[in-house]
Amino acid sequence: MGKKVESTGKTMNTLWYYHRLRSMGPAEVFWRIRRLLWQIHARLWRRRRQLQYERSSMDSPRALGAIGEVKFYGLAGRRPEDVAPGWVDGTIAGAKKLLQHKYEYPGLGEIDLGKRINWNREHKRGIDTPLLFGPWMDYRDTDSYGDFKYFWELPRFQHLITLAKAYYLTGEERYAEEVMVQIQGFIEQSPYLLGVNWIMPMEASIRLVSISWITAFLKSYLENHRQACVLIERVVKSHVGYVAGNYAAYSSANNHLIGEAAGVFIASLCFGRLKKMKHYRRKAYDILCRETIRQNHADGVNKEQAVHYQLFALSFLLLTALLGRANGVEFPDEYWKVLENNATFIAAVADKDCSVPGIGDSDDGKAIVLSETGDNIVRSILASSAVLFERGDFKAKAGRFDETSFWLLGNEGRDRFDALSAEPGVTKKAFEKGGYYILSSSNRTRAKVIFDCGSLGFGSVSAHGHADSLSFVLNAHGRRYFVDPGTYTYVAKDPYRTYFRSTAAHNTVVVDGQDQSQIAGPFLWSHKANSYLEKWESGSRHDRVVARHDGYERLPDPVTHRRSINLDKEQDVVIIDDYLEMKGSHKLEQYFHLAPECQAEMVGGGTWYIMNSGSKIELIADEQLDCRIANGSESPICGWCSHAYDRKQPTNTIVCAGTFSGDRHFVTRIRLAV
Repeated sequence: MGKKVESTGKTMNTLWYYHRLRSMGPAEVFWRIRRLLWQIHARLWRRRRQLQYERSSMDSPRALGAIGEVKFYGLAGRRPEDVAPGWVDGTIAGAKKLLQHKYEYPGLGEIDLGKRINWNREHKRGIDTPLLFGPWMDYRDTDSYGDFKYFWELPRFQHLITLAKAYYLTGEERYAEEVMVQIQGFIEQSPYLLGVNWIMPMEASIRLVSISWITAFLKSYLENHRQACVLIERVVKSHVGYVAGNYAAYSSANNHLIGEAAGVFIASLCFGRLKKMKHYRRKAYDILCRETIRQNHADGVNKEQAVHYQLFALSFLLLTALLGRANGVEFPDEYWKVLENNATFIAAVADKDCSVPGIGDSDDGKAIVLSETGDNIVRSILASSAVLFERGDFKAKAGRFDETSFWLLGNEGRDRFDALSAEPGVTKKAFEKGGYYILSSSNRTRAKVIFDCGSLGFGSVSAHGHADSLSFVLNAHGRRYFVDPGTYTYVAKDPYRTYFRSTAAHNTVVVDGQDQSQIAGPFLWSHKANSYLEKWESGSRHDRVVARHDGYERLPDPVTHRRSINLDKEQDVVIIDDYLEMKGSHKLEQYFHLAPECQAEMVGGGTWYIMNSGSKIELIADEQLDCRIANGSESPICGWCSHAYDRKQPTNTIVCAGTFSGDRHFVTRIRLAV
């Protein structure tokens, strides 16, 4: 049995590398060879470089002097007394748990890290990962290392911000001392370029963002603790050099490249006295200016076609823009316009509680964590953007000025937010470049349909896209009904990774049990469907969108799927017309994934009542189709929803299917007022 599993794993890796190589052009192959040569040199001289970092950091505590010259976000000119009591209490409560090494691990809940923290441990499976040469370790090898989400989360140092903030608010040195003990432990257990914490430059970059905030909060402590300054400097210099020498490029240059450049830019400003920091900052600045335009459509949709990763990248861009502006390094107007357009898209797809649909991949990662009370990343971005761009509609959607926004913008930001008039206004509904259209009504049903006819994803890899062309999500009466089931896992060998990316895991049509786009690996596709808008109308009586995709035109008997969705605002009904152009015989399946809080009751034929917290809508399927319901099925996988990484729960999925020859037309009606 063991040999069979090993063989299967090798086959999967071989196929992955084959399709990965096919996605590369000559320039990328050359770049990867150059990077390999850098890695070979770095491995040969690793110990020497590590000693250089150690010796140079012993010269002087230059890290403190540099950050003392920087106007650091909302801390500039602030006093601990300016912080709201509730935020102070939340920080102290969180810091006290961390003093006991109690850590709230995403997906695992609160865990005990033990007396001495192991910085190379995969905490889900309890695997102690080896100290091999990091750049050559394959994080996809879950048999050897476990799930990378569970060995990378803690070393991001985001929990240390809580401890540093507790020192800033209370002056109690035990919090600062704990920070330095943990940083010392990390340096000892994760020597330069050894172990899982040196696999991915972006992870090192996130640590740079964290260490900048930690240093700012600990400024008064560092003034009297030279050795603590030395530790900070060692981390900064080794990490900046590593990231700057290994920037992602070509098919790998997605949100990772933005995160990497952001970390280097922030650290190079905060620790500007250190050698070569001006050089690093100029290069990072150039990357950010270029990639912000390259990776985002002009209408504000991030080209990765994954809402979570749009929020992730936007957080980095806001952090760099704010720190740069405060310190005389201004970004171009075009850069700021992309940020505003991004926030406009997020405001359009967000619900009143600032939740967003699970379109594309999500791993719950954050660029920065500045609150222990569970600040919603959407609310934080919209609240900050409301101030930056003087947008009352952003304020209306955000609802309040949260703690994260306070640390970014300070008292002045809070005052400007309070002075804004909350103006719900007319949210933008058509994002033509990104391929998203919002059909909505402001009547008693408060219906909102988000329709997807965008591209699969960004670049040749489209790593974080899903096979979801012509899918939709629907809210009504302030509640979720039809949802995008989410992501669940990134583990390559887990069949649920394939399922949640599949066409069958989205509210669209599946032909012959196949995906619109063909999966070639956990973050790779061998064939990509193209989507085409045909019509968009929006008015007081109805909103209507028509689009098609060519994903099934690759079949021996080509099939074209065209879908029309019409929201009739007078009749309170959504009408979905599916047209399948084909000649031969094909099995056709429509999928409707319900929110986990919904109950479904079949009231006859293809008619279903769908209830959610006292509200009810009705789905009437086309009479040509036979309907069934799946809930938590494992063979085949169907009827699942994931609201967070590595967490899934059963949900009701209505499947309407039949086998037909020749062109076919189906009509589905969703009555919103029952």
